[in-house]
Amino acid sequence: MDPLSMEKAMIKNMVEKTGKPIDEWLEIVINKEFNKHSEIVTFLKSEYSMTHGYANLIARKSKMK
Repeated sequence: MDPLSMEKAMIKNMVEKTGKPIDEWLEIVINKEFNKHSEIVTFLKSEYSMTHGYANLIARKSKMK
């Protein structure tokens, strides 16, 4: 599976896997005003027991906003 297809599949499955849609996760991390990608990933993994893949995707998307 190519990276774009993988990302689309993860976003489609995000509610089922994480409990919230991507927009809600983005709002959470943007409101925290993190400076670094790694801070977002660590926060999501430690506070929400999120897998690295989903945490990384949310961190990447939050820096695009």
